[in-house]
Amino acid sequence: MDTTTPRRVGKSRLEVTPLGFGGGTIGSPQVDNATSLGTVAAAWETGVRFYDTAPWYGLGRSERRLGLALAGLGPRDAFRVNTKIGKTLVAEPARDEANKTLSPGGEVRTPRDAISGLRVRFEYTQAAIIQQHRDSLQRLGLASVDSLTIHDIDYGYHSPEQIEIHLRELSRDGGGGARALEDLRDGGLIDAIGCGCNLESRNAWSWDDGDHEDLCRRIADLVDLDFFVVAGAYTLLETRALRRILPLCEERGIGVVIAAPYASGWLANPSASTTYMYAPAPPEIVAKSSRLEAICRDHGVALSAAALQFPLAHPAVAAVIPGAKTPGEPVANRDNLDVPVPRDVWVRFKEEGLLDERAPTP
Repeated sequence: MDTTTPRRVGKSRLEVTPLGFGGGTIGSPQVDNATSLGTVAAAWETGVRFYDTAPWYGLGRSERRLGLALAGLGPRDAFRVNTKIGKTLVAEPARDEANKTLSPGGEVRTPRDAISGLRVRFEYTQAAIIQQHRDSLQRLGLASVDSLTIHDIDYGYHSPEQIEIHLRELSRDGGGGARALEDLRDGGLIDAIGCGCNLESRNAWSWDDGDHEDLCRRIADLVDLDFFVVAGAYTLLETRALRRILPLCEERGIGVVIAAPYASGWLANPSASTTYMYAPAPPEIVAKSSRLEAICRDHGVALSAAALQFPLAHPAVAAVIPGAKTPGEPVANRDNLDVPVPRDVWVRFKEEGLLDERAPTP
């Protein structure tokens, strides 16, 4: 599979390599600086030119490390960077406030970074987004980023009342957040606007009753989106994005970037993994993974290869952005896309009811 020819993201002018780099894990304090920089360099050597990060990842640590790594790898026009808005980093030195983050309408519990003493404040107004954009550029050490993604207006973090407050902040006739993003794009300061769309244990209920999909459509009505970053909802194990999110994208010319294509590492090696989308794997996921893995084994291919190639077959998907925390992992990602997956693998997945019949396959 071609990993280096850029794909256009939705209807935007942004083009990205289909194999990207998810910068969440290099923000971890458990990953040292040298390893983080070496991991980004390894991704670069495999041809990756699309890098995703966020202020939330390590509370600034991912952005700082990514910017430092990229500074030594190539000129600015040789790569694309996506970062995120919606969370302002603020100092919180008080230990008794370690897990409390203020948000309009109440408190949202998020971790305080013990090393920096920073926490996040959720805000999506015009003024906040302008400030968050500037702050990210400073941490990255870049004059520009290529895209900004609306981060975590999500039932996993917010009550329904808080969701409404944040949507009001984003609206043009409320806090003006949409105007800030569109002005940045129209002014040529960014090429595309994205929005996160996650499915994990903390918000699974909102997918069960359709609330999350309703929320994504409401955001797409408020902001002229170019892409969604979909995490956890379009993998070999979970294809609920086919229900309403991907049809919405095709209807409106919105592109898709797939984060967590291995389901937080589970599909890279189920027998060695302990968590599925950041929580203990349910028995049905363990059983389904075993069946998928057995089919792959019968055809001499790794499950991880099928997992990484699968989302890229959908016409709306521009890129996958698996995370990596060691230099060997980007190399493994590239290898997983280079391995031919026999057609019979996909046929058997569907014949045995393991994969939605509507899902396009490579």
